[in-house]
Amino acid sequence: MFNSDNLRLDGKCAIITGAGAGIGKEIAITFATAGASVVVSDINADAANHVVDEIQQLGGQAFACRCDITSEQELSALADFAVSKLGKVDILVNNAGGGGPKPFDMPMADFRRAYELNVFSFFHLSQLVAPEMEKKWRWRYSDHHFYGGRK
Repeated sequence: MFNSDNLRLDGKCAIITGAGAGIGKEIAITFATAGASVVVSDINADAANHVVDEIQQLGGQAFACRCDITSEQELSALADFAVSKLGKVDILVNNAGGGGPKPFDMPMADFRRAYELNVFSFFHLSQLVAPEMEKKWRWRYSDHHFYGGRK
């Protein structure tokens, strides 16, 4: 895990999507140990709750919110949940996403799903939290995209 000794996020509040495992989980734990309050969002509620338990055992503050990022209604509920639990949003990490087989071997239905997952959802959640983030003149935003095909 990243050493957060030089990273201080005291008083900051973050939403992290895809935080139930992998990179998103590590970002959530790192931010929380650096002092941020975090909303751990994932399509897998059990995974999100497990990460929240880990963060709380480390002395951090975290809340779990199950969210299918391809659903506009669930993204809206996530944004509302974050503001209700954290009181503000300073940091948004759009980490959730996915891919598939080699892009040119992908059926169009799968491509549309991947585009919705990796582009539309990021843009929509960003739109939803931007007004809250713009209340402060300084805020952070991060998208994580991974491209590649499998053989």
